[in-house]
Amino acid sequence: MRIWLLIFVTLLAGCAGQAPVVKPEAPKLVDRVEPIAISLPQQYRFSAYPDYLSPLLENLTQESVYTLINPRLLNGQYQFSHEVTSTDPRKTVYAYRNDGGQWGYVTTGIGRNPVANAFIVEKPALGLAYALVLKQLKVCFVTQANGVPQWSGAKWRFPSQPGYFECTGMTNKNIFRLGTGMPLALGVYYGEKDTVFLFRTQGQLQQVLWALKRQFPTIVIPVIDR
Repeated sequence: MRIWLLIFVTLLAGCAGQAPVVKPEAPKLVDRVEPIAISLPQQYRFSAYPDYLSPLLENLTQESVYTLINPRLLNGQYQFSHEVTSTDPRKTVYAYRNDGGQWGYVTTGIGRNPVANAFIVEKPALGLAYALVLKQLKVCFVTQANGVPQWSGAKWRFPSQPGYFECTGMTNKNIFRLGTGMPLALGVYYGEKDTVFLFRTQGQLQQVLWALKRQFPTIVIPVIDR
């Protein structure tokens, strides 16, 4: 009996002396916003739909961080029609139409001194993303119109039913869902009238920026020194 008691006490002592097994924790994402240099693709021909509209609408449709509805409608229920020609160097208008005869369009306009910056963003709510911040640039997505804007008499004239607008760069409208922390997560790199888009790869960001630069050569892209 004493022998069994001695063995039992010895086993207890051995268990007490063993260090507990600690499982390694998965690395946690920390809030990080860091400017990155932009290298634009070496492309020379520009076609509005494949180079600009399609990748931009795909991004706004597939990413769950956005609240916008019109890009989904334009991407899924409308078909690209044509570019509305004008002599206005600060705005482009691209027309769409659906099977019911309704028109939609995408307008992109710039101010006198447009600037584009890019950042790598890490947040627990977002994961890893790339942010394109555009100052003095605004994009509107329009559906349910009975026509498209026309350039006449040195100004744009809109149809009698101009449609339902969703625009970036608005002080009273945030295109990002609650909980993402965007765009305020960009901190000092963000201004309240800036247009901000998020991408999952730097290549996607650069493609859209390249298309914007082709439409508006005056967009300034600051050089990031390393």
